[in-house]
Amino acid sequence: MKNAASEENALIRAAQSKSLCAKLKKYLKSCRPPPDADPKKNPGRLPNLAGLCAFLGCGLGDVQEMKRLFPRVYDHLCAVLEDEALNFAHSPTLLNAYLKERLGYGEKSEEENVEGLLQPIFEHDILEDGE
Repeated sequence: MKNAASEENALIRAAQSKSLCAKLKKYLKSCRPPPDADPKKNPGRLPNLAGLCAFLGCGLGDVQEMKRLFPRVYDHLCAVLEDEALNFAHSPTLLNAYLKERLGYGEKSEEENVEGLLQPIFEHDILEDGE
């Protein structure tokens, strides 16, 4: 499955060479504050997918390619970043936005809700109509 685009994609290269876990650990370590830092003044950086891309020198489009070619590796990557984000106790607002926008949490879109089922909408209380 190698092609020129995949060879330029740092995530694909790391997944193919089985070095992605080591690179991810190095990125996560870079997000943590120094041991002597005051956690209130320097909580570190929120580990996230965009940050990992910047760390590896790739973009979010490369993540989509990796998701297509290595779905299990992508799933593991998202699980690790989600766990790190959930344990980042600096800003609940930032955490909420990250979980919704990057990891897909939040309300389901109309497209995801369509399974051939109709959703009835009543303009009156059907329980009040009686028998």
